[in-house]
Amino acid sequence: MNLNFRQKLLKIYIVSLACIAMTYRMVFDAGSKALKCAIADENKNILAMESILPEVIQSADGFGRNWEHTKYWNNLLDLAKKTIKKSEINSQEIKYITTSIIRPSCVFTDEDLNPLYIGSSFDVQGIDYGDEIDEKLKKMTGETLYHHTGHFPNFLMIPSRLEFLRNNPEKIANKKIVHYLPLDSWILVKLGGELHTNYTSAMESGFFSLKEKIWLDEWFSIFNIDEDFFPPPVFSGEVIGNVISSVQEQLQLNSDVDLVAGIPDTQAALLASNSITPGEVGVVLGSTTPVQLITEDLCIDEQERAWATGILVKNLCDNYIVEANTGITGQIVKWAAHLFDSKLRTKFLEPTDKQYNSLQEQLHNFDEHEQKESEDHVLSHSVYANLGPSTLTSSDRSAGEFYFPSPGGVEEFFMHQNQLVGAVFDNIMFAVSRNIDLAKEIAQMEQFSLTILGGLSRYKLLNQRFADLYSLPTRYLVDPEASIQGLLILCDVASGKIKDSSDYQRSFSADDLVKLEPRLTMTSKLQEKYKKWMSITKI
Repeated sequence: MNLNFRQKLLKIYIVSLACIAMTYRMVFDAGSKALKCAIADENKNILAMESILPEVIQSADGFGRNWEHTKYWNNLLDLAKKTIKKSEINSQEIKYITTSIIRPSCVFTDEDLNPLYIGSSFDVQGIDYGDEIDEKLKKMTGETLYHHTGHFPNFLMIPSRLEFLRNNPEKIANKKIVHYLPLDSWILVKLGGELHTNYTSAMESGFFSLKEKIWLDEWFSIFNIDEDFFPPPVFSGEVIGNVISSVQEQLQLNSDVDLVAGIPDTQAALLASNSITPGEVGVVLGSTTPVQLITEDLCIDEQERAWATGILVKNLCDNYIVEANTGITGQIVKWAAHLFDSKLRTKFLEPTDKQYNSLQEQLHNFDEHEQKESEDHVLSHSVYANLGPSTLTSSDRSAGEFYFPSPGGVEEFFMHQNQLVGAVFDNIMFAVSRNIDLAKEIAQMEQFSLTILGGLSRYKLLNQRFADLYSLPTRYLVDPEASIQGLLILCDVASGKIKDSSDYQRSFSADDLVKLEPRLTMTSKLQEKYKKWMSITKI
């Protein structure tokens, strides 16, 4: 037997062993509308992903918005079956399961952990109780709900929902609420995990003391609840149990599937983009745009202009976050696709890749023009837009405006559609930059690094212009499914593949995070445009 043939046989044998040893991860991501399930291999390659739109129940007054709790669990299991089938893997080889949720979703259950209420992030049924609860807490502790939990407005937070349900027991069939769980934790508990929450989801609840990292004692008397009402917190990435036999049977899973404590979707995205250490700014360009600055110390803004929260992952980080954001972002680009395509505008159709690619082409032409022109010309001919997102404390002034250069004297300005498209994208960049500046001010931090992620990061030129504006090397995450990728990293933490920060850093490649160097010829132009935009849109 010659050497080459022996080497080929050895290679085949090694590959065969690798295939035999392969295990898979199944993760769930519950967003504002869709519930996604994905299956991936050990190398974070997604083999299948499916989604459903769980039924939503809305109240007649429009304030109530919660998921149909009697169907949610069976829908989730059906989704898992569908995803497993699509992946074409042996479901017995699924080893890890974890979850993420949009903030601040929640579940209130009976004593057997059956759901009585599953609330989405936009349920404001407690609108009449937020200030009342805040006053009670302030009398007992001397500090407001915001100073304890880092979150506002009060009517959106989960304590207000609990008070609403206590005062309207018919909404939960007059049953007693025994437990509170974040939705991600409840899914894992229903799968067989121990009663728990992850610290990061607890920090988003409105019940949790950010400073002490414990549930506030005052809630027990305010709501007259038992001591086991709140689940014990653990770090994301901790194994919290195995799948129970009934679920094993339904999904054809092995008995040793590990359930891994999850994390909220935004923090999952930070984890996926290597943005978990102090000084990192992660900008999630999605439906909304959380701008999150990682800090070592808790920063509660005395002017209540931003949220405070955290990110705690086993063996990797235990840090705080200053978050400045609100309002729509992704919808702006969808709106622009309609605005600049007459067929879509008249028929109210969903934009296709063709329309989005058209926006990208026009953005390219706009950027190319600004590169060629002088700074004076760029400033005198620029169109500005005020479309959102805004700051958390913006006034009631409506955003939805374009500002055009005024023709006058012997000079006339002729507008091109490229300028309007450019104004749409510049508006997003400038609005995000305003929130970055606010987060830096609150954290008293000058030096930072920037990573762009989320669905709109596919507009690479937008990412580049961020780097230009700040004259700062800027990264963007290639995979738009940032939360899913963050969950897969949690599975690596649980498996021991990622044991520490060094392992974590080594898990990223240039193919995952692309680094963009600033174009110095564009920096001054964009900085001057940003100043002008700020003066126009100042609230």
